[in-house]
Amino acid sequence: MKSRERDKEEYKYSFKREQRLAKDAFEDEREKIERANQLKKEQMEKGFSERERIVSERETEFNDLQKRVISFPKEMEEGINKAVKETAEKIKLEAKNREDLVKKEFDGERNVLTTKIQSFEKNVKEQGVQIVKLSEQLENAYQKVQDIAAKSVEGSSNTTSLASLQQFLSEQSRKQQQEK
Repeated sequence: MKSRERDKEEYKYSFKREQRLAKDAFEDEREKIERANQLKKEQMEKGFSERERIVSERETEFNDLQKRVISFPKEMEEGINKAVKETAEKIKLEAKNREDLVKKEFDGERNVLTTKIQSFEKNVKEQGVQIVKLSEQLENAYQKVQDIAAKSVEGSSNTTSLASLQQFLSEQSRKQQQEK
């Protein structure tokens, strides 16, 4: 019986030992699988979080683009209105500058013409004064001619008096023509 008990104990011990070794091997294998599963899970979660971040960024970008698409007609209209306003202001400024230039040119021409008119009026007045003087000189010359003619008729019918009278008249006529 002792040997049987001993066999029995050895068998139990061997069985427990194999059971413990199997259990340890099973636990090691289970831990290995759990670590692999945990690693895969972490990698998947990391991949998922990276994908979620990318999707979130793309959604944000998409939403921004949608907002821009929605607001684009308004922005375009504002841009067009601004460009039209700036162009209109530029054209008005250019037109005003051209108008000012034309006015200045007109004023300059008017001043030149006014000066010419004043010069012509001055010449007319001076020539009028000269005409009056020449008319007076002509009247005086005619008076002298008549006086000389009367004296020559009264005094004598002398040829010399007639020749001097003719000479005097021709001189007076030449002087008048030179003065004109």
